[in-house]
Amino acid sequence: MLKLIPTTVVAGSFLAVAGYAQAQDSGFYVGGHYGQHKVELESDIADTDLKFGVAGVNAGYQLTSFLALEARYAVGVKDEDIFDGDDSARFEIDRHMALVARGSIPLGERFSIFGIAGYGETRYAFAYDILGASGSEKSTEKGLVYGAGAAFNLTERLSLVAEYNVLPKLEDDDEGFYESDVSLMTVGLNYRF
Repeated sequence: MLKLIPTTVVAGSFLAVAGYAQAQDSGFYVGGHYGQHKVELESDIADTDLKFGVAGVNAGYQLTSFLALEARYAVGVKDEDIFDGDDSARFEIDRHMALVARGSIPLGERFSIFGIAGYGETRYAFAYDILGASGSEKSTEKGLVYGAGAAFNLTERLSLVAEYNVLPKLEDDDEGFYESDVSLMTVGLNYRF
């Protein structure tokens, strides 16, 4: 019986360490973020900046210590009213989705910087009531998403993440009526399993 106790303690310790190592190496992480989606429109008539609030979630898998794949989904939580008074126009984000690769460079034990690149799409909705005419339409902009950010490890599993992305531009159906630049700045938390 006394020989069994040390063996049980050693085996239990080994299993606890193996379980901890496996949890550390699982590679899966999830997160949530809040940010500002900005559309800068430039035309011969006027320049307009539209700013939307977005909230979203992400899930990823850390392939190596430097490379991860990540899926993202966000919805608009703050719309943009363009006109006030009797005439009104509302521009909003229905959803934003992206699938990106994320390359990280650790700068010490707690801090890292990273770059992302991949495919993304954003669905916009526009509703108006101007001079008695009203209507609505939706458009989906798709294409390359890229950006950079930084992560700070608050604990072994929880990290604070800040990021800036460039998103697909708004498609100009009138060919030259306006130009656009679209960006997304977010702050969030990631939890690693």
